[in-house]
Amino acid sequence: MKARYPQLYRLLPNTAANWVDRWKDFSPHTIAIMLKSSAALLCIGLVIRLTFSITPDGFIQNFDESILKWAGDLRTPFLNMMMVDVTALGGLALTIVLGLLSVILFLLARDPAAAIHLALTATGGFFISIYTKGLIARPRPTVIPQLVHASGFSYPSGHSITSSAIYLTMAILACRHFQSMSSRIVLLALAGLMIALISFSRIYLGVHYPSDTMSGALMGLAWALFMAALFAKTHFAPKKPKF
Repeated sequence: MKARYPQLYRLLPNTAANWVDRWKDFSPHTIAIMLKSSAALLCIGLVIRLTFSITPDGFIQNFDESILKWAGDLRTPFLNMMMVDVTALGGLALTIVLGLLSVILFLLARDPAAAIHLALTATGGFFISIYTKGLIARPRPTVIPQLVHASGFSYPSGHSITSSAIYLTMAILACRHFQSMSSRIVLLALAGLMIALISFSRIYLGVHYPSDTMSGALMGLAWALFMAALFAKTHFAPKKPKF
């Protein structure tokens, strides 16, 4: 690896260079599994830390309320309509439609493994959203008026869970059909933008605290990364478009 990337080694300290050199004995799909699994565990660790930090009069609660008040000050009739449309991108109906369309496209591209991967991730994300809602039984915020109706507990955000799991998985699978690194970066960046916009829309509409959407996004990302690690060997080789 040192002979292959001499410039990289010149930029790294000796300790870091030695650490990077240890990866040379691993196959590419093994490295992918290790990186995705580590990232998933990091996300879960952050969720656990955040969950135990939420107390009625604690720092997280005060921070959440200040962000909600700031979001309330941003409201205009135009932005209200925009955010209602944006939040629908993470709703159950639209994510099911987009998920089914993506599964069909992968099947048409003769990539059944990707279709199965996406279907399992989407289904798992839906059940995670259902069964984690009562995790700490946090009531919905009342700091600013709610612009849309939302029932059930506030923590974590179901929209953030499902959108993070589905959009990141769709981007990861779509990357396999593109050879250039720039195209893959654009796909992952678009997925990140979608997740961020949907999560912010829940705060703007007054139906979630910021920590609700952050924990939900982390849960969805963890699930998507775990499934990506599970399917890493199957999906490692880039796929050429066949349609």
